Amino acid sequence: MRILFYTGKGGVGKTSVAAATALRCAQLGYRTIVLSTDAAHSLGDSLGVDLRAEPLLVAPNLWAQEINALHELESSWGQVQEYLRDLLAWQGVETIAQGELSVIPGTEELFSLLQIKRHHDEGLYDVMVVDAAPTGETLRLLSLPDIMRWWIARLFPIARALLKVVRPVARRVTDMPIADDDVLASAQKAIDALVDVRNILTDQQVTTARIVMNLEKMVIREAQRSLTYLSLFGYAVDAVVVNRILPADVDGHFAAWRAMQQEYAPQVEELFAPLPLLKAPHYNREVIGPAQLAPMAEALFGNQDPAAFLYRGPTQRVERTAKGFDLIVPLPFASEDQVHLAQNADELLISVGWHRHRIVLPQSLARLQAQDAYFEDEALRVVFAKA
Repeated sequence: MRILFYTGKGGVGKTSVAAATALRCAQLGYRTIVLSTDAAHSLGDSLGVDLRAEPLLVAPNLWAQEINALHELESSWGQVQEYLRDLLAWQGVETIAQGELSVIPGTEELFSLLQIKRHHDEGLYDVMVVDAAPTGETLRLLSLPDIMRWWIARLFPIARALLKVVRPVARRVTDMPIADDDVLASAQKAIDALVDVRNILTDQQVTTARIVMNLEKMVIREAQRSLTYLSLFGYAVDAVVVNRILPADVDGHFAAWRAMQQEYAPQVEELFAPLPLLKAPHYNREVIGPAQLAPMAEALFGNQDPAAFLYRGPTQRVERTAKGFDLIVPLPFASEDQVHLAQNADELLISVGWHRHRIVLPQSLARLQAQDAYFEDEALRVVFAKA
């Protein structure tokens, strides 16, 4: 399966671009599914159909789905949520508030990503196009499986051992609900599935992200940050989509916007090189339904196959040196003063701005010490050698 993951600042036309991409893939004969993980759920509006929580055939070879995040949460986290409700009830929390307080913030959207794993594992489609949430929310969601995996690896063995000792005693002296082993097992199963989603999305033989932007200063800056953070977490980006380009014959108010776009266009070409830029014009009507999406797909891709890998760039890798090894992490647009490193045994914590990523070091690096780090060719090189 080929997975195309579209993200971008809210309001740039990301959903229309994702829908147009999916339509072109279907027209080329690929069995294609386009799904929305965005809570705003405008995919159905873009396609001109009412979508459901399950895939719906909307055109030849094309299925679409708007994920019901609450349903995904209850399916994957229901047992844990039920225990939390019991615990809140024991503490005297009113019934109407138990349902809200038993939901960990962000988990509804997070578990919606499990549909990606479902379709990947079932293998019913050739191409999956994901209309993701706006950039900031998407980056937060994509980093959460790493955090959960870290907590699972360290806390669950302790929790299981502790509960075996505490549970029999606690039940004699208190009526407070104590989590059973199956609650912990359910939590671990759900988190393992989320880690599987992360592995699918970082498999650069399967998945690439595409960043959608407009020719506006704030949007360009956010696209740059998105590329940095996606690279930090190991997600490959194979194209940048420049949407809503004004035509040359506009006048009045739009002439000033056109002049601004013309100023930013060459900057974007330079900033994001060597990534290819896919371009779509600003249409004089809403892009709704296959009849309007088809011209957008033509503008974006021409004779290109949207499912192709449009660019294969450098990836995170390890190189042997005379003194030891270098870990190379591509971080376009990052600067040395933004990056902070910390090593703890077999883990390297890289912080860029507000985002952190834990890299589990291969055995060849885990026994060495990170002694230096510097930037070269838009990549962070971390020098490992014997202490």
